[in-house]
Amino acid sequence: MAKFNFLNLDQNVRSLMLSEINADIETDNFYVSERLNNTGKENYASFLIDSVTNSDEEAFEALVDLATHFNPTYLRQGKPVKMPSNASSLLCQSEFNRYYIRAVCAHAIANDISEVEIYRARESSWSRPESEAKIGNKISAQDLLDDLRSSVGVEPKLMPEVNSGLSVKIII
Repeated sequence: MAKFNFLNLDQNVRSLMLSEINADIETDNFYVSERLNNTGKENYASFLIDSVTNSDEEAFEALVDLATHFNPTYLRQGKPVKMPSNASSLLCQSEFNRYYIRAVCAHAIANDISEVEIYRARESSWSRPESEAKIGNKISAQDLLDDLRSSVGVEPKLMPEVNSGLSVKIII
């Protein structure tokens, strides 16, 4: 998968990402995928924190590699199926992006910016029409932040859809 282009990823946003992660950990609201094996579950939070502090979603994916940190199968409709080859990239990219979006929203709110704008942060060879229709839309930073904080481990109501490549940016 292609790399994300996080337009507002600076030290302030990274710090806010860490605050969001730590708040989830402290309130026992931190998402750890059931697709991870015991080693993956043990290392996941520290790998995310390290990647947010020092690098990006690609480094996070390299740390949470498929061979070492995922179960060989998972249950789909009650039956075991082989773990998809892109399981690591889906998990790492989507969770890094969720914390990035939460931090951008928190930054906007702290600076009296009421809305953030949806943009394509990762190019895709095939993008869903529903995703393309959202690009350029403005969304309440507070509503999006609340939605992402309350939809841990499940699809959020507002955005982003898993693997959509969409993120948000500060409107200037």
